[in-house]
Amino acid sequence: MKRLLAWLALACIPVAVQGDEPARFEGRVVVEWLDDDPFIPRLRLMQDFGFRQSAGRVWRVPGGQVLEGRGVPPLFRDRIGTPFEGPFRKAAVVYDYATQSRTNGWDDAQRMFYEAAIAEGVTSSEAKAMYLVLQAQGTRWELPGSRCYGACHGGGEPLIWRPLVDDQRLARLLDWVRAADPGLDEVESRARHAILDPGPHLFPPDHCREYSGSTLIRVVC
Repeated sequence: MKRLLAWLALACIPVAVQGDEPARFEGRVVVEWLDDDPFIPRLRLMQDFGFRQSAGRVWRVPGGQVLEGRGVPPLFRDRIGTPFEGPFRKAAVVYDYATQSRTNGWDDAQRMFYEAAIAEGVTSSEAKAMYLVLQAQGTRWELPGSRCYGACHGGGEPLIWRPLVDDQRLARLLDWVRAADPGLDEVESRARHAILDPGPHLFPPDHCREYSGSTLIRVVC
């Protein structure tokens, strides 16, 4: 049975992360949950929604868009939570559409998610923990027309990938971020230490490591 939920996007006090203007959500998140897939939570946004960053960039999500949360990597779900539940659901709506539309760079989308989570009321250390996971294991893409997109892949199918990561090291870094609440530059630097292969090209086979998707499960030799 379909469930209709409404989330009031303006319930939170806007918080400025950078720049002069406070970051804020625009509109309300009104969604219809779809029951057509028992394994993947899917929802349809019923009206336009968006997020305005403190620097002025606006990320809009059109009404009617179906969202699945696929842009959130496995370790995010395991260590932080599913994308449309908890205190970061509005940020997840905007980020999920950004990973579908891919009209802006993946790194810009990840920074937007961090700022949106802060604006939604997530604590600084927890928002940085989310940002750490996205930096290390989040969905990446090449924008159409970029050098790599055209020269390496012919501009045909969309070029989308996730880095291969050492999930145990990333889990330890999560504990560190939550305890230390470091600066974003340091979070980005440490996230790179957990990446085994950044992609986007096909990864060479490694018979000593077993993966589930982009997550390292165990080393066998």
